[in-house]
Amino acid sequence: MTLLKKTVLCCALFAAYAIPSLAQDTLRENKRDFDLVNKLLLEVRADMTFNQPFVLNELDGMQSTNIGESTYGFVGRYFNLHMGGNLTKDLSYYFRQRIVANPGSNSFFDNTDFLFLDYRFHKNWSLRVGKEALAVGGFEYDAPPIDVLYWSYYWDNFYCFQLAAGITFHSNDEKNTLKLQVGNSPYIHYGSPFRNSLLSYNLLWSGDFGHFKALYSFNMFERKRGVFMNYIALGNKLDYEHFSIYLDLMHHACSTRQLFKDFGVVARADFKFNPLANLFVKAGYEQNLDEEEIANYNATGEIWDCLALPGQQYIYYGIGFEWHPKKYSDIRLHGFVTDVAIINDYAPALQDPDIQAEHNLYANIGVTWKIDIAKYFRNK
Repeated sequence: MTLLKKTVLCCALFAAYAIPSLAQDTLRENKRDFDLVNKLLLEVRADMTFNQPFVLNELDGMQSTNIGESTYGFVGRYFNLHMGGNLTKDLSYYFRQRIVANPGSNSFFDNTDFLFLDYRFHKNWSLRVGKEALAVGGFEYDAPPIDVLYWSYYWDNFYCFQLAAGITFHSNDEKNTLKLQVGNSPYIHYGSPFRNSLLSYNLLWSGDFGHFKALYSFNMFERKRGVFMNYIALGNKLDYEHFSIYLDLMHHACSTRQLFKDFGVVARADFKFNPLANLFVKAGYEQNLDEEEIANYNATGEIWDCLALPGQQYIYYGIGFEWHPKKYSDIRLHGFVTDVAIINDYAPALQDPDIQAEHNLYANIGVTWKIDIAKYFRNK
């Protein structure tokens, strides 16, 4: 272990021990309802993965033909540090850092997902400033990345963590919130050709009506000065004790001429045998068939929408499981099998022009470990 790693570990353990103690002393002395650090969490996920690209040969009775080498191996996907708490009874903070990640190419904060202050200045109003997820609807998007076992193309290519400021209205029963947010556009990310002085404008409604829950948003993302990619994202969920299902509908357009040409649909159903075991199925369809963008992409290589590639359709479906050992519920075993089909009718994105649909079979099994350091020291 290098000196740097030892120093980071010692600092984390000291914070977990010393800062909660300081907060407890403050509680005793001032009788305020806050804790300086009530979350200090490390989470790690590692997977064993397998991928095989293939095509279905209709002339041979839909037999599959491999079109490339299979890939497999062990992959460390996440190593995250969470830290959060209350500075006063009305002012809180939250921090989440990807400890193992690619070096940032756009800014110092590339690998920091969350680093914000949240001020509840009225029982119905709060203000948040810092880096956080852009206020976009949908339940796949809303889930922590470590829990999204396989995903849509949209989810994998949307640079959601941006510096932003937002104000939120909370209903008296806390079951409805309406958030207005202004932040950087996802197009400033190094993965986009547009990087300078671009903003996003986001309006998100979250509703909880018992078994039915909703995450709806309208979003305007600048892709270049004065030109916006507009999103409508509608997340709908039915949630019961042993069963839940959600349906996310997403539409993207720069103008009315692009209506119903660039959109995605994602659905997932969970069968919860008990709090520790879950079986799920998930499927999705995405397309970007806007003629203007396809023509521009083929001529210049410029991408207007930072999600689905111009001229392509994506279809995926699969099944997976999650299981927590009864005595060690902070450990999760998970796995899935999914088929992803890329249909290429309009853009020369695939190497072989004779192949109209390329499939990729993915299989995965892995483990997630969440180490609640603050909880451990509180119990001590």
